[in-house]
Amino acid sequence: MELRIKRASLRLKHLMLAVFLLLVLDILYLAVSRGTAHRQEFVLGAVGAAAVLLLLPPIFSALTRLGSLKLWLLLSLLCLTVKAVWVLLVQVPLAGDYLVFWDYANSLASREVVWGGRYLALFPHIFGYADFLSWFIRLFGPSSMLAQWLNVVLSVCAGSLLFLLGCRWFGLTAGAGAYLFWIACPSQTMYNSLVLSEPLYTVMLLAFLLAVTELSRRAGQFRRPVRTGACSGLGCALLLRWLNGVRPIAAILAIAMFLWVLLLNTGCLMERDWRRLWLPFLAVLVAAYLLTGPLWNGHIARRIGEEPSTTPGYSVLVGFNRTSGGRWNQEDSDRLYTYSDQPGATAQWAQEQALNDALARITSGRIDFPALLQDKLHTFLGADDACVGYSAAALGHMRRYFFLCNGFYYACLFLALAGTVRLWRQKTGTIALMAPLYVLGLTSAQMLVEVAGRYHYSVLPMLMLMAQAAISDRRGVRSGADGCPERDYKRKKETVDG
Repeated sequence: MELRIKRASLRLKHLMLAVFLLLVLDILYLAVSRGTAHRQEFVLGAVGAAAVLLLLPPIFSALTRLGSLKLWLLLSLLCLTVKAVWVLLVQVPLAGDYLVFWDYANSLASREVVWGGRYLALFPHIFGYADFLSWFIRLFGPSSMLAQWLNVVLSVCAGSLLFLLGCRWFGLTAGAGAYLFWIACPSQTMYNSLVLSEPLYTVMLLAFLLAVTELSRRAGQFRRPVRTGACSGLGCALLLRWLNGVRPIAAILAIAMFLWVLLLNTGCLMERDWRRLWLPFLAVLVAAYLLTGPLWNGHIARRIGEEPSTTPGYSVLVGFNRTSGGRWNQEDSDRLYTYSDQPGATAQWAQEQALNDALARITSGRIDFPALLQDKLHTFLGADDACVGYSAAALGHMRRYFFLCNGFYYACLFLALAGTVRLWRQKTGTIALMAPLYVLGLTSAQMLVEVAGRYHYSVLPMLMLMAQAAISDRRGVRSGADGCPERDYKRKKETVDG
């Protein structure tokens, strides 16, 4: 029975990785089929990936001789320098969504209830980042570069978390590699000049992955696994609730955790200690996350003067607009505000009407779904150059930035392909599977709602981590803990007895 469960779990793992491989191959196909410029960037990415595989492993190994602490300090100083120099040299004027974030942050910092709260009620995820930014406006004042310097600090935090995750999953060499990739990533550096929520929620995402990784690594050391699992579930639920307030993607991580614990971890549910740790974790995670939802919404309502919407009707409506390819468009925006501006209308009612319109659009029979989904996939993951357009007002020689951003992105995709093959060969359900699970989950969600190029920001660190499975030595990949305590114990006991 146990052997059958393990084989079924291994098949599911291979199926998930096969879907991830197909997704990456489709993205690379889109790159070579969309014109000469993308083909040149594709070639740059292929050459860059080959150079990384041939040249960087000895450099990473040499760096690890410094020791983990000195290496982390060196990389953090380098990250701080690179990101800080960029925001000093490239200062993008506030406009569009970035101006909205900044204006609401200043309003939240200066008054208890903001003016014009209807927009926040329609799109409550905007409140999360604006509220976070308002804390620092109260501390330091409304400096014109405050958000950019926070982005720099958050970039160092994200790089440090990538370093720890790489070390935990594949070894110290991988930790150094993941951090260096983050430092060198052109698009991530460019986004730091903008006022946007991506740096914040990506740090929360990586913090969640590190928390469950540590729980997995130390699974066999807990004297009271039930209590430890429950307390860890509570802490992770609070983190996910905050993350969802900044960007509504927490459900993706929760679902990925369920899939990893119950299906992908090679039959660990047969082990008693495994069940005593992870089943309470999942139960408390879901319960606490659901219970804190009304508390978060009540906090928003108190600060904006009305109840926020809990229905993503407008986003679904835009997501199935074939004419705009699932991107923002004036027609759907006007339709939402027509509902919102009606006498007595609430944000929730307006979003419900937009959802009804979305369902009518989906069932109209006039949508070519394969073509729409392919267009949306290209917008979401086909390139990594959205940052260049957002920063155009402060840049010259834009073609050069397109070339660098996309070339680096395609190199990461090639390396992630190689890393996926290495993970495929493993016989265990390592926690590193959370990276492709998240990418697949986020991509699936974006196929249902409004899509934009910058929304794949949080995919970049997942690709960088997957790439380390290809770059790091085989011993490091094999040591990725699957977190099954009794099997680890048996393995250690057999080694001692031998």
